[in-house]
Amino acid sequence: MTFDMVALCREQPDTTVVIAAMQAAGPKLKVNTIEEAQLIELYHPDGRLMLTTEGARLVQVPGEPRRLLGITDEVPTPVWWVESRSPGADPDAEAVAREFTRALAAQTEGMSWSSR
Repeated sequence: MTFDMVALCREQPDTTVVIAAMQAAGPKLKVNTIEEAQLIELYHPDGRLMLTTEGARLVQVPGEPRRLLGITDEVPTPVWWVESRSPGADPDAEAVAREFTRALAAQTEGMSWSSR
């Protein structure tokens, strides 16, 4: 099972913002991109997968993030949805996912949600 996080960003996260969030998650993590799927993977130096994140998706339907995530907080519309996953049994990976999402949300005036 995975640990899932979503950053709901008021501003579109550009490359500079995503790189800064990856640095905040762990400056020694190795990066792999899967361009055709718009995925970025972060790996621990020992080879463990820490995080997989998807490219940002613009959500323009009012209330849709609240419906999908089951949250009660008000979410602005439109919002950029950035979903990330990490291996659920690895506390180091969860910490990376939390820090990446926190940094991304902070830089884009957004908020975050997690599966636990």
